Amino acid sequence: MPDSAAVSVNADPVPSNLDYSFGLPDGPYCVSTARKTVERLLLEHHLADMAELGVLAASELLANAYLFTPGKATSLSVRWRFGVLRLTVFDEHPRHPKAAREACRARRRAALSTLDAALAASDSLCCGLGEVGGPLAGSKMWVAFSRDAARNYDRL
Repeated sequence: MPDSAAVSVNADPVPSNLDYSFGLPDGPYCVSTARKTVERLLLEHHLADMAELGVLAASELLANAYLFTPGKATSLSVRWRFGVLRLTVFDEHPRHPKAAREACRARRRAALSTLDAALAASDSLCCGLGEVGGPLAGSKMWVAFSRDAARNYDRL
């Protein structure tokens, strides 16, 4: 058993231990719950300057999931790594035949235009959309941005 004095445990919320994932039931009402949760997590982990863009990103990603996958649950992860905040939404979007896959992806991408514009204006890193392979299926959407990008967004 290790010496308890030698084990370094950071019990306080700081950026480096921001790493949460949670499921949301099947309903757009969950967007407001997620917005409040993301804001609270960022405030508690001393990332208040990222809250405005983080809340917008969570809203847009989840709204997209609920629009294109109604009646299905989603999950949201909020992580801080290497100076970047990353929000990821997984949904249970059905797999389409190859012919319809690109058209659906284009519609989903277009529905993220508000988020894309905000990220472009703030010099953000990226926003993506892709399929989840294997037995899980569904879609994965993510956004990643730095503190500088969040500050740029706050100045818009």
